[in-house]
Amino acid sequence: MSDGRCGLRSRGTGRLDPTGASRVLINELRAVDFLLTAYDDPPPAMTVLVDNLSALRWLHRWQSGAVADMPAGYSLRRRRWADRPTLVRLAEQVSRRPDLSFQHVKAHSGHALNEAADGLSHMARRRVGESFDVRPRARALAEAFLRDWHASLIH
Repeated sequence: MSDGRCGLRSRGTGRLDPTGASRVLINELRAVDFLLTAYDDPPPAMTVLVDNLSALRWLHRWQSGAVADMPAGYSLRRRRWADRPTLVRLAEQVSRRPDLSFQHVKAHSGHALNEAADGLSHMARRRVGESFDVRPRARALAEAFLRDWHASLIH
């Protein structure tokens, strides 16, 4: 996120994993949900950068009103930890936000914010199997990439 906030809520897999066969796509969309729900009052006209073209297509599809459509294999069963499945909530939120702009950024191409997101994702995956305080590492990584990104906008 360009304001330096980041989240590292990694999930393990198991029999209750609702992602089905589309794990990468679902996790990319979960990251967008995490971004949009991180704000008490989301900023208007926000631009969300996504490096997964399938996720981008789903976001545009939901924004155009097809909120009942979900990726293949995504389970709509009731969750113990939430009133609605994450992607159902995301689809509804995106459909109510015509001011949101979703843009593709090529992965692993040196884009500072995409590289920061990849680094945070790697930390989240490591945290599933290791015990360490991820917050200071995540904050330092995000701040370093943000400095570079903001500097690149000036030049």
